[in-house]
Amino acid sequence: MKHILFFVIFALFASTSSASVVTKTVTKTSTGEGHGVTREEAINNAIVEAIGKMSGVNINSIKQSNIISVNSNSGSDMVDSYNENITKATKGRADSYEVIDAYQDSKGNWVAKVAIKNSKTTKSYKAPGLSSKSRRSVSVFDSSSHEYRQLGERLKKYIIADLLESRKFNILDRDNSGYYAMEKALIGSADAASDEIYKLKNVIGSDYFLLFNIAGAQGQTKTSNLTGKTTAKIEVAVDYQVILFATRQIKYSNSLTIAVNVKNNINSSESAIAKIASKISQDILNAIYPLKVAAVNGGEAVFTQKLNIGDVYECFSQGERLQDSYTKESTSDSRVETKVGTIEITRADPKLSYGKITQGSVKKDNICRPLGGGSGAGYNIGRDANYQINDGGGVNLGF
Repeated sequence: MKHILFFVIFALFASTSSASVVTKTVTKTSTGEGHGVTREEAINNAIVEAIGKMSGVNINSIKQSNIISVNSNSGSDMVDSYNENITKATKGRADSYEVIDAYQDSKGNWVAKVAIKNSKTTKSYKAPGLSSKSRRSVSVFDSSSHEYRQLGERLKKYIIADLLESRKFNILDRDNSGYYAMEKALIGSADAASDEIYKLKNVIGSDYFLLFNIAGAQGQTKTSNLTGKTTAKIEVAVDYQVILFATRQIKYSNSLTIAVNVKNNINSSESAIAKIASKISQDILNAIYPLKVAAVNGGEAVFTQKLNIGDVYECFSQGERLQDSYTKESTSDSRVETKVGTIEITRADPKLSYGKITQGSVKKDNICRPLGGGSGAGYNIGRDANYQINDGGGVNLGF
């Protein structure tokens, strides 16, 4: 039974995440009508008119290109000759033609109607998984000093994990260029299949940079006289900014001092860093994508992202959009808000979270914002940074 379940899960994963090279053929058609003493002359003139309608084609150049019919018992010879001359005259903008009609009028002159066709076949690489086009792309950078670089890299790992878990962003890798260069060389070699080349030139550029800097980190330990157990308190000061790459505008900026109580072991230290990263990620998410109620089921509000159990949110209905009195700018988050209720997150999985409505009446599409810190033990988050840089170096976090 376990083997069957594994196979089903693997099959579902494979079906939703497969990559492929997509072949697409687009055919453009242009029609023309021509007159002449002979059938061939009428067809020639119809071809000239049809090609002239195609974008970027000069009719005079076509007339001088010697598009003439070939008298032959075989109609295919004439068509091949036409197609070859048409392709040359239009520099590839047209590649074939079709005679729709050819007849003699009451005066004995020929009238011809033709359709010129141009077919282009392109190939492109379709990446596995969901399309990246509906999400904003973010690159995360640690700009901490050498003193805090190791802590910064660990913090960065958890921030990336949290943003990925939110399913709101494309998180871009900017740390492993050597591996990409190695793979690019392999794809360009004679050993790779020809279609592998379409995996290149698909790199996504950043919409935003998330830059964070650990300005200071400080810790202290305390041993209980009663139990003899030792606990530690870690306090970290972090500055961070969200920058719009295209314009270099700073779209969001904040400084926080975050304190976490931990036990004196490695695992709890990692847990503390994960909690700090969670606070920064949630702060950025609330600034760019304010939490919105996806559905209300009974006395629970449902959200389409993972939230921390125990966190409390205030929920608001949004009214009239406001305009700045000076700049006259109006944005989606400049609205009159009315508080409608309060919720507490009671359960969560990687894709959904559920909050118990503890006050008021919450409805779908209400905006929710965090109220104070989470209920996790020893987790004091969100107070404004009050650190001071000492004259002789180092940072005083105010213990």
